[in-house]
Amino acid sequence: MYGLEKRSEKILEALIAEYIATGDPVGSRTLSKNKEIGLSAASIRNIMSDLTEYGYITQPHASAGRIPTDLGYRHYVNSILGLRETGQRDFAEIESLIKSAGSDVRDVLRQSSLVLAGLSKQAGVVSSGPAGEQTFKTIEFIKVARERILVVLISASGFVQTKTIFDEDDIDQETLEMYGRMLNDMLKDLDLQQAKTRIEKELALEKTRVDALLAKTLKMGHIVLSQSGPREVFIQGQTNILGDPEFSQIEKLKALLQAFEEKSNLLKILDKTLRAEGIQIFIGSEHGLQDLDVCTIIAYPIRTADTVVGSIGVIGPKRMNYQKVVPLVDATARVLTKILGRLIERTS
Repeated sequence: MYGLEKRSEKILEALIAEYIATGDPVGSRTLSKNKEIGLSAASIRNIMSDLTEYGYITQPHASAGRIPTDLGYRHYVNSILGLRETGQRDFAEIESLIKSAGSDVRDVLRQSSLVLAGLSKQAGVVSSGPAGEQTFKTIEFIKVARERILVVLISASGFVQTKTIFDEDDIDQETLEMYGRMLNDMLKDLDLQQAKTRIEKELALEKTRVDALLAKTLKMGHIVLSQSGPREVFIQGQTNILGDPEFSQIEKLKALLQAFEEKSNLLKILDKTLRAEGIQIFIGSEHGLQDLDVCTIIAYPIRTADTVVGSIGVIGPKRMNYQKVVPLVDATARVLTKILGRLIERTS
């Protein structure tokens, strides 16, 4: 990245601020009206020419002004942007809004994406961590009918998965409770993937073939862990950004809607934050999704003690108000971490 002198940074900052506000390419005449710059249109034109040569801005049409490139936004975020401090009143408001979801972890995550979308005016997204990050806590078998058993699987981070399985042997509740105790002892402190692998190894051992009780317990546990629900991804506020000019082209709009629908590519990006420290900002081509190269994704990992719960963030056009959105993601992530930490302690 080419280093910029103060005058060039001031022009780049003013150009990005104007482009974020209007969505229109910015010309030297527009910037010359900015009293804080204090330069003639001719001087600004020369600096803009240099910024174009260095790759910080580009000219979309021969007769148009300039717009920031991904490199320009990156320099702006890293070196120019002054972020406001989030006040205690803002934290209290966010906490109150998220707490209204109650004590179910899934509901809290869903509400957090809704709160962030509403405050940022972008699309809010929250994901749970992968199975390898979710530690097994308990499994419980509950007989709900003659041929049906409800299985409740709870992770250490508070995620609850339920599944109904077919019971061809008409097992009584007392035996089901014994199955649960056996699996809970066997799988303690393993992540969900390790728990599945442990059961598969036990099933392959010779002793399992002669111990009918153990074999039945393992088979029931394997059914649940093999068919446990998919990763949770909550997206709220999609309509906040669908009307932005960046998505006026039908192909860009279709790509965005597909990303919201399929979610797998978004998960790959959010997962990059799981081991990161602090907020992560992926601008345009940086996130690797070619179809969403007009978007920025700002995300923050959610961790409580030693548990990776997931990620929270926003998706919006590169032309978003970073000065407002970045502190909001940071504050919402911190509040969510605090709330989840309390919920997990309460269930430990």
